[in-house]
Formats: sequence, C-alpha cells, structure tokens
Amino acid sequence: MTTLKGYQLLPHLPRIRTDTPGFLLECARRYGDWVHFDVGVTQAFFINHPDAVKHVLQEKNRYYTKDTLQYRTLALVTGQGLLTADGDMWLAHRRLLQPAFARPHLMALDEVVLPVVDRMLQRWEHLAIQQEIVDVDHEMLEAALEVVGLALFGLDLSREAPQLVRAVLTALDYVIYRAQNLVVPPLNWPTPRNRAFKRALAELERAVDAILDQRRDGKAQGGTLLNLLVQAEQAGQMTRQQVRDELVTMIVAGHETVATALTWTWYLLAQHPEVEATLLAEIDTVLDGRPPTREDLPKLTYSTQVFAEALRLYPPAWLITRRAIAEDAWMGHSIPRGALIIISPYVLHRHPEFWDEPEAFHPERFAEDKARAYPRFAYIPFGGGPRLCIGNQFALVEAQLILSRVLQRFRLSFAGAGPVQAKPLVTLRPKGGMPMRLIPRQAS
Repeated sequence: MTTLKGYQLLPHLPRIRTDTPGFLLECARRYGDWVHFDVGVTQAFFINHPDAVKHVLQEKNRYYTKDTLQYRTLALVTGQGLLTADGDMWLAHRRLLQPAFARPHLMALDEVVLPVVDRMLQRWEHLAIQQEIVDVDHEMLEAALEVVGLALFGLDLSREAPQLVRAVLTALDYVIYRAQNLVVPPLNWPTPRNRAFKRALAELERAVDAILDQRRDGKAQGGTLLNLLVQAEQAGQMTRQQVRDELVTMIVAGHETVATALTWTWYLLAQHPEVEATLLAEIDTVLDGRPPTREDLPKLTYSTQVFAEALRLYPPAWLITRRAIAEDAWMGHSIPRGALIIISPYVLHRHPEFWDEPEAFHPERFAEDKARAYPRFAYIPFGGGPRLCIGNQFALVEAQLILSRVLQRFRLSFAGAGPVQAKPLVTLRPKGGMPMRLIPRQAS
C-alpha cells in the first residue's frame, strides 16, 4: 500500500477538482490497487481490486455507511431516499418498493418505452429534413424522464419534461459545486447560484405535488411505484417527507443515469462504424422492420453487449464512497473507524489485470461465454452488494428497447469539433452535450 500525505496531494488539487476520474486512474496505474490518502484528520483509502470492492460493498457492508460528503450533498436534493439513506429505514423502503421493479413490470416496459421513443422519432424526422444538429444528451434525458413518469408514476410527463430536466441538472450541478469547494456561501445567502438551486428545488417540489394530486384525483393510471408509496403513507409506514424523498430520488436517479449511458452509447457507435454495422444487422434480422417487443429482447444479444460495454467505459455512477463505522482490515491493510473508502467504477473497469485493451470499445467481451469469466466485482456499473441499484434491470431493458427502436429509423453521426470530454459531475456526463446529425434509414 502506498501512502500519499496531504502536502504530496497539494500540487494535484486542480486536477482532483476538475478530473477526479483521471487522477484516480493515474493513482491506480502508478501506485496499485490500494492507495492511502493521509490528509490530517481524514484518512481515505482508494481501492481498485474486485476482491477489496467485494469486501466493502458485500462481505462487510454493515461496517460501512453512506455518511460521506458525496451522499450528504446529494441529499440536499433527494433527501433520505433510497440513494442516500442508510440503516433500517433504507432496508424497509427498499423492501417496500422492490415489487415495482419485479419481472412482470419489466416485461411490460415495451408498452411504455415505445410510444415515448416513437414521439421522439417523429420529431426527429422533421429535424433530419432540415438537417438540424441535435443534442442527443438532452434528447435522451427528456425521453428517459417520460419513461419514468409513465412506468413508475402512471403519468405523462412530456409537457413537464423540459423544465424538469433543467431543474434536475441545475440541482445536481449545485451538488458538485458544494462537494468541490471547501468554503461556500450559506444556502440562505441570495447568491445567483443559491437562487438557481432554490428555484430548481421548488420545481421538483411542484412536480411531486402534481404527481400526488393527480394520483389522488385518479388521473395516474398504473404507476406501481407511486401506488406503493401512497399506500405506505396511508398505512403509516412512511411520512409525507419520506414519500417526497423517494419520488424525487426516482425522478433524478431514474432517468439521468440511463440517459447518460445511452448518450455515451451513441457516441461510441458513431466512433466505431464496424460495431454499429454489426448492431444494425442484428436489429434488422431479428425485428424485420417491426417494433421490438419484450419477446425480442433475449434475441437482441449484441445490443446487450454494446450497452454493457458502454457502461464499462462510461459508467454514469463513476464514484462510490463509504465511511467505516467500525475498525476493519483487508489482506493485512488496516482500516480505522471513520476512514473514507473511495471506489471508482470508471477506474475499476479499466483494470488491466481483468480487461484486455481496457480503453478499447469491444462489445464482444460481454458475449455470454466471456462475461462469465470476469470477477463479479470487476464490473459494477450499478454498484454491488445489498446496495445494488434497485432499477438496474429496468435500465437495461429500457436501454435495449430505445437502442433497437432508434436504430431502426436513424443512424447518429457525431457532429462535434473533437473528442468529447467526460465531465465528472454526479454522473459522468459529456461536456458541452452530444451534438449529432440524424441520418434516416427507413420507415418502420
């Protein structure tokens, strides 16, 4: 284990703030799988081996909590929802909401996703005729938010999507600002940034109120997750604030992560025409021009591999942190109580011991026979252990449907001036958006 003292980190502070994934990747390559950052009262350990990650996230998960700067600042937006909560409350809410993500609901996602995508594609047809350049990042965010509204709340959020997306991004930008700066003005100071954040929170609160009002008025059809939350409040299992926190968590996390992953997938396909050609051939052969259905998903194996590889290279949740609440040890390394544990899926997914040509885009590495050979915790785009993302399968099914449906109608060509930089915000987002040209294929 290599120890870096605070004075040794000082020259790297600008990069730590602006390119944390790059800094951690350099640390892993230079110092190995276990790096100790000794910053006075703060003892932090960056771990980058599947066995160590498994130890923290699964085997000894009760020794570690989410009481870290990362999740405390995120809680300014989401409150104590599933993403940030700990302990008995998290476990109770997780069990209560799990039925909303059960297989029967996942298999009905095509009935929700396809109408949303087809509305987007109708718009794209007009934009393509006018040869407009489209910000695919923004398009994916709006589409994914509409899917969340219909699938989880039973509501059409298409009208609210633009302002809700802006509110979410503004709120998450503020989270990063708070996390990256040691000294920030109190939230009650009327700075431009504070005012923008408060407006974003107010927009999210209005959305929650509207969702609950429509559910009470009988306008929310379906919406298993919303029904579970309302029933829990009526039964005294959850407070109104807890219902609010879970709804905001689902609005934020339920669309932003899958949308960002899809955006990077379009970028990678545009950079690798040979992969795109293989994917198009599979879609054309399996679907033969008709929209994808739930029965088609097991046959669209290459689309699964493409999205899995995009998640490897650009995992939206690029950073995971934990706080040790008890003394622990792993392979002779002592972990004191109060220590901060840092895990980066972005770096772990590039570990040369487990990934050949780790920077290359090779979807074939996720073919079924090869995927089984990787250690379980070498690939954690949705986390791992008991805190594995509740919506991981939801995201995979949604992405597969969106990819296949869009590619029946359009190819996407990158229209930027150069390589897109990954910006490490709450998720790993493309700096400056993702400008792309729409190339029509055929009507379906």
